[in-house]
Amino acid sequence: MKNLWFGLPMLLAACAGGGSAHYGSADNRRSVTADLGTTFTVELPDTARGKPQFLPGLLTLGADRIDEATHRRTLEFTAAALGETDIKVGADFSLHVQVTSASDRPAMHLNH
Repeated sequence: MKNLWFGLPMLLAACAGGGSAHYGSADNRRSVTADLGTTFTVELPDTARGKPQFLPGLLTLGADRIDEATHRRTLEFTAAALGETDIKVGADFSLHVQVTSASDRPAMHLNH
């Protein structure tokens, strides 16, 4: 039992970010769905230096990091309100995001 309590915090820490979505250059011009309140990342080449354009009331931009070693830029967004917007970075990248509520989806029914 002692080992269970020792390993539980490490297991929870490992699972904490497991549900967030990650998008990149291959998702250019794609439409995606994000649940309200969730965080997702967009990873692009570091040459995509333009300021990201999006509807600020719908998404919030958290981190905007450039990794000099891998030459990658990572933008972290949180879905803040219901609706749709396009994330545009420079002239070459666009991602259409629809923010939905998980409670609006039909529940999975279990047959007993």
